[in-house]
Amino acid sequence: MSGCFPVAGLRCLSRVCRSLAREAPTSPGPTASLGAHFLRTLAETPPADVFLPGNWQDGGMAAQGAPRFLLTFDFDETIVDENSDDSIVRAAPGQRLPESLRATYREGFYNEYMQRVFQYLGEQGVRPRDLRAIYEALPLSPGMSDLLQFVAKQGSCFEVILISDANTFGVESALRAAGHHGLFRRILSNPSGPDARGLLALRPFHTHSCARCPANMCKHKVLSDYLRERAHDGVHFERLFYVGDGANDFCPMGLLAGGDVAFPRRGYPMHRLIQEAQKAEPSAFRAGVVPWETATDVRLHLQQVLKTC
Repeated sequence: MSGCFPVAGLRCLSRVCRSLAREAPTSPGPTASLGAHFLRTLAETPPADVFLPGNWQDGGMAAQGAPRFLLTFDFDETIVDENSDDSIVRAAPGQRLPESLRATYREGFYNEYMQRVFQYLGEQGVRPRDLRAIYEALPLSPGMSDLLQFVAKQGSCFEVILISDANTFGVESALRAAGHHGLFRRILSNPSGPDARGLLALRPFHTHSCARCPANMCKHKVLSDYLRERAHDGVHFERLFYVGDGANDFCPMGLLAGGDVAFPRRGYPMHRLIQEAQKAEPSAFRAGVVPWETATDVRLHLQQVLKTC
């Protein structure tokens, strides 16, 4: 499978993305401006919603007692150090999916493919409890537990949400097992849970008109809708922070402004796309960028932010 860049409309798959990140040439080439072109296109034609500048550009302070900062996390290869969709294959007979099933994948329709994977696993006798055990055993990324504990101790400074193209059953199982589920005000992921037969079923998160994202989720729209909802509640964030790794985490970067910070995992597709944007057109990327190798890098930066504001 290929197509980790947003224009290909495929959610980031760990093995493919890492290969692209490491094998791509460092000198500018025909694809070197992909990131800049993508951000420019985002600014000109925001997908399926209206850009919301007011939350962090009007100079207003958050209401007293309201959270000052919105901290958004991805899940796969960000909070956890694996791609959970790859991990659940361990529940399949022989820990492999049949080639006939793998051949049904269509670029841009990864969620539909995963629906078939869950159906196949159920037909092989794999029950939700078996999958929950796998999700609960997913290792956190290095330093992530300390980061989440630090954020939890900051009281109302941060409002924390999670946007993931995985699934709610897996994300919530992993977070509960790690003791961090209560930190997140909202988990925005593809709905999943046991169906009438007792098998795990998966559905798409929403529909959208963004041509750059997979059919089931555009993270730009998810974050934009959330900001609109919170503004309606009277909550106006001073700054946005976004921690991710994959190509689908690049689409919402069009919502970040000066003073906001993107935390891309170093060497992963989100980082590469940001680098391409900065190199080809420096003014196209307005937010600060703090690459991370371990979540300690994120924690140290957030500690500094709290000291200076």
